Amino acid sequence: MTHGTPIAHSNDTPDQQLAPSKSSVDGAEPELVSLADVEPEQVEWLWPDRIPLGKLTTLSGDPGLGKSFLTLDIAARVSEGRSWPDETANERGSVILLSAEDDLADTIRPRLSAAGADVSQIAAYQATHVPGQQTGKSKTRLFSIRRDVLVLRKAIERQHNCRLIVIDPISAYLDGTDSHNNAELRALLAPLAELAAECRVAVVMVSHLNKSSVQPAMYRTMGSIAFNAVSRCVLMVAKDKRDPTGRKRIILPIKNNLARMDTSLPYVLQLTPDDGNVPVVDWGDKTVLDVEEMLSPDTPKKKTGGKGEEAKNWLRGVLAMGQVPANTVRRCAKEAGIAFRTLDRAKQVLEVKVQKEGLVKDGPWIWSLPEKGTSPTPVSETLAAFETDGALCSNLEENAFSEGTEPTKERQNPKGRQASERGGESDQPVRNFNQDDVVNDLLSQAAEDGAKEYDPF
Repeated sequence: MTHGTPIAHSNDTPDQQLAPSKSSVDGAEPELVSLADVEPEQVEWLWPDRIPLGKLTTLSGDPGLGKSFLTLDIAARVSEGRSWPDETANERGSVILLSAEDDLADTIRPRLSAAGADVSQIAAYQATHVPGQQTGKSKTRLFSIRRDVLVLRKAIERQHNCRLIVIDPISAYLDGTDSHNNAELRALLAPLAELAAECRVAVVMVSHLNKSSVQPAMYRTMGSIAFNAVSRCVLMVAKDKRDPTGRKRIILPIKNNLARMDTSLPYVLQLTPDDGNVPVVDWGDKTVLDVEEMLSPDTPKKKTGGKGEEAKNWLRGVLAMGQVPANTVRRCAKEAGIAFRTLDRAKQVLEVKVQKEGLVKDGPWIWSLPEKGTSPTPVSETLAAFETDGALCSNLEENAFSEGTEPTKERQNPKGRQASERGGESDQPVRNFNQDDVVNDLLSQAAEDGAKEYDPF
């Protein structure tokens, strides 16, 4: 295609081809580089396989996990040329810090000293001084990525062998740029990435996580995906779910376009008595973890639901044996401290089946759980089970005994047991429950209530 030839859309006819744009006729020329003329280079690393030189790196995590402690630990190691926590080699260099949240005197300097930093190698970029156009007096403003990248270059040149720049947090230096606008953010970060490449310096951008804990890890950094897209490496800080104390944190590898990085590094913050109890980062051994699992939200504990839930569980356990007369259920519920109204609500939730049973004249009302492919145990068999397994009582665990054991007197007669526990004597006779007992109890209970049977509804 010759220069300036209009480009047709695939769905357009020749007559619908686009007219030449301004850039195609104003003398603009493309810049092409033959790959044959490009000399291959090895990727340089500040921290091998984790933080590259000449590139942007994102470090994100929720507040309170020690991200600022981490960046100062990294800065301290660079200032001294001390080896990295995973025992890889490190080269000594200088550092520039941009911190919008922590005070230099009472926070940053003490933490650097506790971390063993050579503070003469570390400088804080406090502000940008701009000369006044009319008065000649300079004005001071917060560093702006949009306006001050060239000023940052001057700072790099003044710091001998600058190898690291920390921007904490990156959101404080966007100068009005919408952090959720992908196009705007890419345009803002592009000059910063070019500066990092030209000066061979690692730039670590600290950010928080968004609230969407169900998203994949790559999309958890607050703001546009552009932060992680422009960064060649992305690290994320999270709580270590394996730690029962809840103190341990971990750095997780989220993205690495330049090397294979599948190991994570745990750490805790430990107090240093010799340095005024200033916390320092205490690193653990590298490990391989499931990143998505570590960042997934904890499963919330299920609520018990109070008395209603207890009543539902109790009723489900009683009716699990089969069909039970309504009077029997209600009497046992009363002994268990369950109000009739609460019991009826539990009956509705469980969709308890209510029907007549012809055990006695006119038949009592019978309760049973909904049928699930099998017929419910007949009431005669259920009552026989009560006769052999134990007495109906106020505690669900006492409704049935283990096989091969005889019911104790306390279990056979819960009222007597309760009285003895209070230190008194029970006037209730001790007897086994059998089918005749239950039927007689039904009739006597109904007579006391002035009706032959309970209304199940």
